[in-house]
Amino acid sequence: MRMWKKTIKHQNRMKAQNSLEEKLFILQDHFSVHLMKHRQQMLDMQALRFVDPCRNQDTKDIVTFSEDQKVKRKHVSEDVIRCAEESRDNVFECIAKVMDELRERIVSEIALDEERKKNNPIQSSNTIVMKRKASNNVFEKLGFPEGMTYGHRSSLRKECSRFLRFAYLIDFLSLESLSNIYIHSVGEMIDRLRELDSICDMHKIMTMDFDEAMRQPAPPQRGQEPLFNISVTLNDARAIPGNEIKKVVCDDFVLPPRGQSKDQDFDLLCHLELEPEK
Repeated sequence: MRMWKKTIKHQNRMKAQNSLEEKLFILQDHFSVHLMKHRQQMLDMQALRFVDPCRNQDTKDIVTFSEDQKVKRKHVSEDVIRCAEESRDNVFECIAKVMDELRERIVSEIALDEERKKNNPIQSSNTIVMKRKASNNVFEKLGFPEGMTYGHRSSLRKECSRFLRFAYLIDFLSLESLSNIYIHSVGEMIDRLRELDSICDMHKIMTMDFDEAMRQPAPPQRGQEPLFNISVTLNDARAIPGNEIKKVVCDDFVLPPRGQSKDQDFDLLCHLELEPEK
């Protein structure tokens, strides 16, 4: 009973070991090197941002801001395509190395088998000989020699299955990096808007004296300017539709300490007054 339990444990351990050797690419020579290289490429790629937060630029109008963002997205798209090409070349190089190593092993085994046949032309009747399958065009296109045994073809199928699993892993890492580009780009833009919102003092702006003769311009601070500016043009030549005109009582807009008005009480149509031309 003890020997049986020991045998079962050994079989389970060997099964787990073979599974790890088959699927854990970090333990395999060529796969581990190119997997780490691909991971570094994806880390470099996910540092890209398709939105420009404009931390070191002047305030622009909305049209210029939109055009600059289009240019930014175009450049990022080109960088992503370049990273994809480098990743593809890296995977192809890995597959080529594994196939070359397998091809050399199969060629050497076939040559050794032929040498043994020359040295021992008479074989024992009890010897089991693996029948070689006829040549296949697919194998020839891959550069493998004719006369491969079932064991050789089985090794090739095993490596092809491993390539498929490796491609799934590469695709997962690539999609993760692309999603991180989107998430981090949007997140940084939201943080930028919150930062600008926290810098802006609406009470100071509403109580500011806009007399051009008395205003002293302050030096601009990089990173604290608004992202873009919007100009509003009042067109008095166009009549306002009657259904849009409503008579409401508007209290005077007076901010503390002289009054009790709040920022949200300001009405552009009610409280805005135009000074007569001088």
